[in-house]
Parts: sequence; structure tokens; C-alpha cells
Amino acid sequence: QGGAASSRSAPAPAAAVRRVGRWVAGGGHAAMAPGPGNPDLRWSVEEIKNTPSRGDGVPDRDERVERFAACNFARNLTRAIFNNDRQQEDNSNRVQILACYYLQLFFMFRSLRQEEAETVAVAATFLACKVVDLPRKIRGILRSLNQLRVQAGEPELVEDDQQRLSASVLRIEFQLLRIIRFEFDLVLPLDFVATLTEALLVQLTRCEVFKNACKNTPQQEASELRNQLLRVSENFVLDSFMGFAPLLAQPRVIAAGALAIATRYIRREMAIPELCGLLNNADASLPAEKVRHVVDEILNVFRTKSLAGSAPAARP
Repeated sequence: QGGAASSRSAPAPAAAVRRVGRWVAGGGHAAMAPGPGNPDLRWSVEEIKNTPSRGDGVPDRDERVERFAACNFARNLTRAIFNNDRQQEDNSNRVQILACYYLQLFFMFRSLRQEEAETVAVAATFLACKVVDLPRKIRGILRSLNQLRVQAGEPELVEDDQQRLSASVLRIEFQLLRIIRFEFDLVLPLDFVATLTEALLVQLTRCEVFKNACKNTPQQEASELRNQLLRVSENFVLDSFMGFAPLLAQPRVIAAGALAIATRYIRREMAIPELCGLLNNADASLPAEKVRHVVDEILNVFRTKSLAGSAPAARP
């Protein structure tokens, strides 16, 4: 299975990769385009340190804050589009994940100094709605955007501004389509949370640390833990897309990292290294080191959130 926005299909032909590479190189920044060794749009921890923004002189801290703020904007815009309807929560969550992922991907090919991050957030949300088969007209997206602006005490966009933003959104959407090679058969970490939760609960009933902390039988406490663990893990999955985790790991590994943090959050006696080992015991395709990288990146999201609180972002 591929990455958070990778496909189940074969890698794109070399010609397609070259076309994307030429588009990226045209911007005058370090090309982060996927090549034969990177068909799934994932990068190593070291490669993440060499983004186009970093090459443009943007410090790591500032890049993380700007990406986080734009992802937060995309999530708020998505909630406004779905009117915070609880019955649409699953669809809303999937759009939020994809919008954040597309935004994160975009800035692996373009610098934050080349495009306004929140304009990219609008375009990423526009595309994400289509990918989950809930397309919205650009006029509807702009209505939701104006709703957010009014709530923030800002004036609505006038007609000329809306036309300029619409043109930018359509241009960026096409650039995103080229980055993902028009591939929409996507695998998301949410699809793995339930099965991994069941596997981890079995491992917990065999874990001495967990058993020693139980007041009832390990099996009973594991069963009682299930629903809360599912809910909290899904929340951490959503949070993971506000950072670099989806650029580093396959969706199954992201789900495992979110599950490890959720378990630690609920059961304080369980340490992260031990949980990573238990997940590897449950599924050999989850190397403890890779799961730990995801855990670290999810925790970085919360560190970035504290930094972003004092840095208001510009609106498109």
C-alpha cells in the first residue's frame, strides 16, 4: 500500500515524473520532485530538511508554523463548508486530511515565498472535496471563506478579490493535480486505525506493564479501552497531517504512530518505546523506528501549535 496520498496503482511512467520535475525546476528552487526511487511522494527525515522554502531562506521553525497555520485554516474552512454537521463528520474529516496533505505536498515543490499559504489551503480544500466525491462549486467555497472572515471580524472579499482568488485556486489546483499525477485512488491512515487497535489490544493483554497496572482482568480493561482508543487515535491522525508525518511514512505507519500516542495519553504507564515494540509484534510491517519517527512528528505538531498561537496568519 502507498503513502498517505499514494495510490494502489503502479508508479507513474518516467515521462510523467520528468514533466513534474520540469515544472518544479521552473520555479528556480531545489527540485523535490519524486523520481524512480521516490514514486510514492514520501521523503526521508534528512530530505525534509531541504524543502524549497528552506532553500529560500525560511527557517525550519517558521516553515512549520506557516504550514501549521495554513492547515488549520484548511480544516476550519472544511468545517464551514460542511456546516459543522455531525452527520457529515466522517466526510469532513477525510476532506480535512486530504486538504492538509495536498498543502503539505505542494510546499515540497514550491516555496512559501512563492505562494500565499492560505490561498493554497483554499485550493487544497477545493480539490479534496472533489476527491471524496463531495464536490463544491468555487462560489460555495468562497461563501464559506467569507463566513470565516466575518467570524474573525474581517470584511468579506469584494467581487474583484473573489475573482482573483478563484483564478489562483484553479491554477494551484491544476499544479496539485500534476504533483499527484491525477491519481485519486488514495489510502488514508483512518482506514487502518480500527484493525491496528484490535491488534494492539491483544498485545496489551500480554504486556507485563499493562497487566500490572490493571485493577480488573487485562482482557476486561483492554475491552473497556477500545472505544476511547479509537476516538483519540483518530484525532491524532487528523493532527498528524498538520505536520510532516504524512510526507515521511505510509498511512499504516501513521495510524500506528497515532495509536501509540493515544495509548500513552490514556494509559500513562505505557511508554512510547514499548508501545512501538508492541505494534511491531502485532504487525511486522510496522518497524519500531519508523513508528517512532511518526510519533516524533505528531508531537512536533503540538510544539508548533504553541509557537503558532502568537503568529496570526494573513488571509487570502
